[in-house]
Amino acid sequence: MEDLYIYTGSIAVLGVLLGGPAVGSLIAGDRSIPILLTAIGGGGMLVTAGYNSLRTDPEEFTVPAIGLLLLVAAVCLTLIGTVLSAVSGV
Repeated sequence: MEDLYIYTGSIAVLGVLLGGPAVGSLIAGDRSIPILLTAIGGGGMLVTAGYNSLRTDPEEFTVPAIGLLLLVAAVCLTLIGTVLSAVSGV
């Protein structure tokens, strides 16, 4: 049952980690197509995660354990990369 919330929560966190810095760059005045597409993609991931968590029945949701583990691992690696990027000032 909680697999749905781990899955959608991971996608939402990934959307924030990808879209947040891109939106920050857009606000700061750095405009380019890759930054714009990353911001749109991060926002799309947030919307999709919210929609899936509201519309999917938790009892009927299934995801393979390895898929869920890989998604959580990808989010952790993205978090580490985002923090290192912010600390280094890149």
